[in-house]
This record gives sequence, structure tokens and C-alpha cells, in this order.
Amino acid sequence: MLVFIDESGYPRPTDDNEYSVLMAVCIYEKDIRAIDNDIYKLKNQIYNKQDEIKSTNIIKRQTIEKNRTKNKEYADKFVDIATSHNITTFCVIMKRPQELPATKEGVLPKQYHLLLKKVEYFCERRNIEKSIFVFDETNEREDLETANSFSGFLFKSQLGKTFDRILETPLFVSSKITPAIQIADIFAGIVRQYYSSGLNTKQPITDYEKWLKELYDKIVAKTENAIQPNRKYYEYGFQFVTNLNYIRQNKIPLTNI
Repeated sequence: MLVFIDESGYPRPTDDNEYSVLMAVCIYEKDIRAIDNDIYKLKNQIYNKQDEIKSTNIIKRQTIEKNRTKNKEYADKFVDIATSHNITTFCVIMKRPQELPATKEGVLPKQYHLLLKKVEYFCERRNIEKSIFVFDETNEREDLETANSFSGFLFKSQLGKTFDRILETPLFVSSKITPAIQIADIFAGIVRQYYSSGLNTKQPITDYEKWLKELYDKIVAKTENAIQPNRKYYEYGFQFVTNLNYIRQNKIPLTNI
């Protein structure tokens, strides 16, 4: 199974976004070609070209308020296509912190621990032997840092060493040429805009808010909530996190607990 990862916003005090999102879209390898083909045909149908369509370009108020019908049509059909396939979504939603969370260089951020847990337990339930994490490439330095902290978590931390369904070496691909990673990007953008509009605590009022809720509901319907294996803890597929401190007061790294 391939797990496509995208991050929308970043949990730090200086970030422009009130909320940030870490999204995972799990797709069986046998289904990748069919999904890619459907997205390819959709782009030709609406835009008559194969350029990458980023969530920041279409999941915004102007799409509704300025009646940008092509962008709305693409977003609607894109979400319908993706969710019509046998995919599973997991997500960690974080509110912008007032202080930069404490961490250590080379340590995988806490939100990734939470996401890896969801995927690991999902693979156990579905009897999936291995999952490969696929990230949108940024630059060589940042990608190397992500790869090292990712494998370090799985090889060194007590929690990570219990995971045997996640391949230790992640892949990095270009979102411009890999349609499946674009699913994670657009889904992450929808979830972030949903929370930024306060729809987690109120009913939608404007046409834009109603549109966001329609898209969000389709995405969250593809997640799984479950009891953690051999435990009584409930594991939500979509999880809202308020505390991203990586190191406790006693200075013991969270990854060693």
C-alpha cells in the first residue's frame, strides 16, 4: 500500500494559517493506475491541459464568490473521483501554537508519530504487509532531514520499533507529475479551510462554507476510527491536537516513551 502525505500550513506561531494539517491518503498499489487515469481525464475535460492544480488555487472563497465555475467543477469532481475509489484517509489537525513546540534536531515531529500510528494500526486490521510513505519533494536538504528523522523514529524510538507494517525508507516524488500526491494536497487544503472557517464548531452559513462542508464530509467519510490493538484507547482517524510539545517537563524525549 502507498501512503501519500501532504502538509498544509505548519504548527508554529509565525505561520500565516490559524490551523495546519497533516494528511495521509492510503491507496492500494493495484488502484493507483485507475485513479491516475481518472484524474488525467478530468484535467483534460475541464482545463484541456495536465498542469498541477494546487489546493491553494481552487479551495478558496473566490471560487464561489467570484463564480469561478471551472475551479469549482474540478474540485467537486476531483473529490468525487478520489473518494469513489478504495482509499482511506487519516489526518492530524493542529491549531497555531502560541509558542514554538520544543523539539530536537533529527527528531520526527509529534504529528507524524500520531499519523504513523494510525497507518500502522490500519495495516494490522487490513492485514497489509507493508506500507510505503510517499512525500511531496521539496529540496534535497529538507527531504534528507525528513527521511533521516522518519527512519530514526522507526529504528530508535520505543514506539517506532513496535511498528512492522511501515517501510523504513520513504519515497519523495514531484507533485507536478504524480497525480496521487495531488489528492493529499487538495484534501489537506479542504480540511485546513474547513477548520479555518470555524466549521468544526458551527453550522455553515455562506455558500462557500456550505461548499467546504460538502467536500469535507466526503473526505472524512473515508477515514477509520478504531480501538488500538491490545489497548482500550480509541484511535480517531481525524484527530485534533492542541499540545505539540515533543519533550516533556522531565526532558525525556517523547519518542522514547
